[in-house]
Order: sequence, then C-alpha cells, then structure tokens
Amino acid sequence: MNAATTPLRTAAVLALWTAGCTFIARGPDQYRDDTRALLETRTGSIKACYDKALEKDPAASGTVTVHFKVEKKTGTISEVEVDEEATTAPSSLASCVAQAIDGLQLTPEDRRDGIATFSWQFRPGAPAAG
Repeated sequence: MNAATTPLRTAAVLALWTAGCTFIARGPDQYRDDTRALLETRTGSIKACYDKALEKDPAASGTVTVHFKVEKKTGTISEVEVDEEATTAPSSLASCVAQAIDGLQLTPEDRRDGIATFSWQFRPGAPAAG
C-alpha cells in the first residue's frame, strides 16, 4: 500500500460507515405521518385481531387506544401500553392490537425519541380505522 491510496481508502471506509448511520430529525407532522404509515403495515394483523374478537362476540366493537415510544437511533416501537380509560373494546382485542404493533421499526431512525398515542375504532361491518 502506498501513501497515495491511503486517503482514498480512508475516505471510502468513512463514507460506508456514515451511510449506515442515517438519522433524521422529523418535525411533529412528519413524525406522526411516518408513524401512522408504519402502523398501517400491520393492518392485516389488526384486522385478524378484530376477526378473532368477532368470533367470540359478533357484536364486538369499540375503541382501542395505545401509548408507545419510538426509540431514537433504532426507530423501534416499544413500551406499548393500552390506555384502559380510553379503550372501550374488549381487553383481548386491545391486547392483540398492542402485540401487533410492538417491535415495529421506523426507518430511517430519528434523532429524538417519539412518544405517541394512536387509536383504532372497531365496528362490525366497518374497516378498522387508525
């Protein structure tokens, strides 16, 4: 290796390293929209939760509200908790929804933790809305 190639190799390694560490700083609206889009990737799983609740009770309905954290640097949804006071749907449905979103990962990651609250409305014959 000669001295002329060392700076090029160092620059290439540095470029590869920084490409793997992409963090952005979303504004509140973008954070909400990106998180909503991420949650929508679990629509099928959440619908399956509701279908299971309807098997037990064909009139099952109500709201499921959850609070969670989107971790900075990893973008992972964690600390998912059902808001018992704001949730009117059966507890088994609420637990299933919480499990369906736990561990999702927002990419690219953000420089800040995100604290979020999302709700879903469930009614027989109507699609689940986030």
